[in-house]
Amino acid sequence: MTDTYAPYIRILGRGPTNSRHLTREEARFAFRGVLTGEMADMQVGALLLLLRYRSENPEELAGIVEAIRDHINPGAVPGKADIIDWPSYSSGKSRRLPWFLLSAKLLADNGLKVFMHGFNSHLENGLLTEDCLAAIGESPAPSLATARQNLDTGNFAYLPLENFCPKLKELLQIRSVLGVRSIVNTAVKLINPLAAKMIFLGIFHPAYITLNVGAGTLLDQPSLGVIKGGGGEAERNILKPIKLYQVDGGEQKISSWPALRKGKADYPVTVDYLADIWQGRISDDYANAMIIGTAAQALYLTGRAATVAQAEQLAHDYWVRHLTS
Repeated sequence: MTDTYAPYIRILGRGPTNSRHLTREEARFAFRGVLTGEMADMQVGALLLLLRYRSENPEELAGIVEAIRDHINPGAVPGKADIIDWPSYSSGKSRRLPWFLLSAKLLADNGLKVFMHGFNSHLENGLLTEDCLAAIGESPAPSLATARQNLDTGNFAYLPLENFCPKLKELLQIRSVLGVRSIVNTAVKLINPLAAKMIFLGIFHPAYITLNVGAGTLLDQPSLGVIKGGGGEAERNILKPIKLYQVDGGEQKISSWPALRKGKADYPVTVDYLADIWQGRISDDYANAMIIGTAAQALYLTGRAATVAQAEQLAHDYWVRHLTS
């Protein structure tokens, strides 16, 4: 008797001549087995490695994202909630302080609802996003229901991955055993647990821009912004010109953003320093530019600003008003 999930492993692993990518529905079905525990551990490892080896495509990513959405929030209709979904799943060596967290809170204080969710696996440098919430006077939500309430009352919520899908956290931690990242590292940024109209995400490797934009289009995501951000986060690199890739109502767009300053900055990587910047107790030109620059891109995606220049001016005005209020 053939195992339920063996055919999907076979499709990916039959060799260079006979193997192929999974269809969207095949990926959705197979990953449903991963999430429910019906797929054997050996098969899970084989599936993740084969997808990685073949370089996953937008159809596979979209199917896996749909399986995750079915698992965590069955029946939700994407794009119904007037929220910015801002995933934070960076890992590795290049991230330091999460300046984007201050950008997100700045937008929330100016009437935009911002929902962050995340888990910073294998973070070798910098601080976990969750551990920095105290710097902006926030704390992690214990559940999706509480996150919704926080958005209704205060426009901001951060939900740790383990508080709404512990199985995904477990799959991210498999990296220590497999030795490489998997498609799960990409999929978590598109799961959009509250069915927000807009997703703003960052990637580290440029090849993943096309993958995310393609999957977002297939998923009928009304608004999606993708940047090559610091440490793989949705955080603008202010030291270089950067492109913002969009899906807007099914149409793909690209906007160009200038570098805002030269030279790297040296600063303490502590929650206290982040809090001092937020409270205006310390003035740091680099921090100001990071906060304003990232907020500007999010504002542009929301449509509050029609041009790059308008977005940067509006973000600047928000930050100045915050520091002087």
